Amino acid sequence: MANNHLTWLEISKSALLNNLAAFHELLGAGVSIMPIVKSNAYGHGVLEVAKIVAPTSDWLGVVSLDEALVIRKSGIKTPILVLSFFNEKNISLAAGKNIVLPVFDLEGAKTISRVMKNLHKTISVHLKVDVGTTRLGILPKDVFRVAKAVQKLPGLKITGIFSHLADSENFNQEYTNKQIKTFNSICQALEKNGYDTKVRHLACSAATIINPSSRNNLVRIGISLYGLWPSKDTKALYERHFNGFKLRPALSWHTSIIQLKNVPINTYVGYGCTYKTKRRTKIAVLPIGYWDGYDRKLSNHGEVLIRSRRARVLGRICMNMTMVDVTDIPGVRIGERATLIGVQGKEMISAEELAEKAGTINYEIVTRINPLLKRRVV
Repeated sequence: MANNHLTWLEISKSALLNNLAAFHELLGAGVSIMPIVKSNAYGHGVLEVAKIVAPTSDWLGVVSLDEALVIRKSGIKTPILVLSFFNEKNISLAAGKNIVLPVFDLEGAKTISRVMKNLHKTISVHLKVDVGTTRLGILPKDVFRVAKAVQKLPGLKITGIFSHLADSENFNQEYTNKQIKTFNSICQALEKNGYDTKVRHLACSAATIINPSSRNNLVRIGISLYGLWPSKDTKALYERHFNGFKLRPALSWHTSIIQLKNVPINTYVGYGCTYKTKRRTKIAVLPIGYWDGYDRKLSNHGEVLIRSRRARVLGRICMNMTMVDVTDIPGVRIGERATLIGVQGKEMISAEELAEKAGTINYEIVTRINPLLKRRVV
């Protein structure tokens, strides 16, 4: 079990609803939104988020059938699309539960068909095509062959088509526009030949925000649902060409001070003796480490907020503990809150700041927060 009492996350319901409303306003009528709640809702808590966004959403998107079944077990009825993969043993559990499965190759389609035939049931599928990201998906040259074969399989009904963009977060939209063109050509050709592609979706958060031609009639909103920009380029492009809308980060991350100690100058702190105090130093020990998802690469240069002041990480981040310098923060006491991501007073530490210091992206910072930590909806 994670240390749920001493370390926790707060998930803002109003921020999630604000971000969802901002996209509805941006898109207007005729384009549906699929909030993506895969990977524990990007670290925010899959059930916590799904219960908030499902009532005003046409779809929910997950990465696996296992995730879809967890949501269904909670009582949420909104249609769910499995974006990527499933276990054969669980396919039967999806039947009759308004869960749509992906078909990204013929073998997978045959597996689904075999299960559905035995159940004497039919399940909806979306064709997943690969228009240049080179992950899961049917290559353009194979789409008609696979679609024709799938249409003949018992127990399957093609009700949509989708793909994914590889470079939509960046200033240069040339490759994205090429992918959009390829996708549209496939959809038009399939429709012309009698295949059902009424539900078409290609756009992720970035493309939805900055490239209107990507939107089709359904968009998938992932990172930006949670109030985070897909990239600096995405934010800059939007602000340059459009009227801005405000995204509000939905997650804050907190822990508690469990010990305070004063140590003399030239004292080593933490594993590997990577930090030596340069003065008499007051250290706060926090019950948080890389097991909780606080990246070890933040060692010696990460910061947390205590009493609305910044406290620098000293030494290496441990599996379960982190030491910070509170020498210049008066009145600090054991049990006080330390904020890893979020706001205290006029100070803020964002997922983007941690990502920059850790040499990664904001997606990874939030998604890797240990799922066992308590998420509190506020």
